[in-house]
Amino acid sequence: MIKNAVKKITPIQFISFGFVVIILVGTFLLMLPVSSEDHTSQNFLDALFTATSAVSTTGLIVVDTGTYYSLFGEIVILILFQIGGLGYMVLFVLMTLALRSKLSITSKKYLRESLSRLPNVDILKFVKLTIIFTIIFEAIGTTLYSLVLSNYFDTADAVYFSLFHSISAFCTAGFSLFPDSLSAYGTNWLININTYFLVIGGSIGFFVIYDLSHYFKNFIKRDPIKRFSLQTKIVLSTSFSLLTIASILLFVLEKNKFTESITEKIFYSIFQAVTASTTVGFNTVDIGSLTTASLFVIIVLMFIGGSPGSTAGGIKTTNFVIFSKFAVAALRERKYVAVFKRTINSNLFQKAAAQIFVAVLSITFFTFLLTVSEQADFINILFESVSAFGTIGLSTGITSDLSSIGKISIIALMLIGRIGPLVIGLSLIPKVKNNNYSYPEEEILVS
Repeated sequence: MIKNAVKKITPIQFISFGFVVIILVGTFLLMLPVSSEDHTSQNFLDALFTATSAVSTTGLIVVDTGTYYSLFGEIVILILFQIGGLGYMVLFVLMTLALRSKLSITSKKYLRESLSRLPNVDILKFVKLTIIFTIIFEAIGTTLYSLVLSNYFDTADAVYFSLFHSISAFCTAGFSLFPDSLSAYGTNWLININTYFLVIGGSIGFFVIYDLSHYFKNFIKRDPIKRFSLQTKIVLSTSFSLLTIASILLFVLEKNKFTESITEKIFYSIFQAVTASTTVGFNTVDIGSLTTASLFVIIVLMFIGGSPGSTAGGIKTTNFVIFSKFAVAALRERKYVAVFKRTINSNLFQKAAAQIFVAVLSITFFTFLLTVSEQADFINILFESVSAFGTIGLSTGITSDLSSIGKISIIALMLIGRIGPLVIGLSLIPKVKNNNYSYPEEEILVS
């Protein structure tokens, strides 16, 4: 009976269940007295909130990470967002490979679902390269952060802080051991550039990094240059466009609020745009002090988020492009949609539309609950909801004051955002067999 029940579990449901189990384990560990600085047990809801935030790589916090948690608690959080960012299925494969030389058909199926149903690539080779890329990015990030932090802390603390923030940045987790995130280093060019390097590397997607590595490998060997895949072209062009537009808007909208220096103002504007669009959640200015217009720009960036197969959240850049292209095609009454001289299958539009629909529905529902349960301005509540769904971790400052209902709502949004709205929909809505017949068509008004 148990075997039959297991067979009925889809790969998507297995992955969703796995994330929940990891979150519960993390919750238990964070509730241990050894996890807090004052050796008291954290209450279940706050521990669950933090564990969910870590595994979902969100970064929203109800207590200050660097002061409330002990070294043990901080390491638990670090491990949780490393697992959440890299994908626990990838770690599952590594453990399996250590025990067996080959993966079972079922294991490969679970892995492919975990990696967003990648195109035709050698999946085991891809996973190995993913691990290598992760180690390289985080090692470089740790080294560069250390060059700056070693000027303010002793060597051991500087290395530890650098490692924590490097992993947090690459996994787009947004957890910081500093109470003001990276605000103290907002104008430090090395901190800024290193953070861009890490968060963009984590948010563009492992498949894009995989594709780029093959391209440059062929270039160095002077082999016939392989073309970038359509996925890579869409991700890079869209990400660059969003970052550029958002940086300019934030630069203009905030005027001279934080500094009169043009150079520092550029640093601040680019950093907030990067951190929102890559869903990392670090900040170098007080988000709560931004204008409503700036908050709205960041909300749009957080909603779109990063790219598929990455550590980032949101509806993803590819879904945004596909949905936009089909909408424009419908307005122009065009039958086919092409991007970079490649035709897009209409099935992808259906998936993108489903993803966006579930995302909007989730944000709308939980934002409504928050407007009922919390005493805060609507823009701040909407910002918090989108930040949780997009697994960003930026906040206008209302997180720590949330009620129990508010915390549960944010936990649900973080979980939906990490697992993916389309995955949630596929997990909850049972599939029905295709009928061999169709009903007569009838026209309805749509405008």
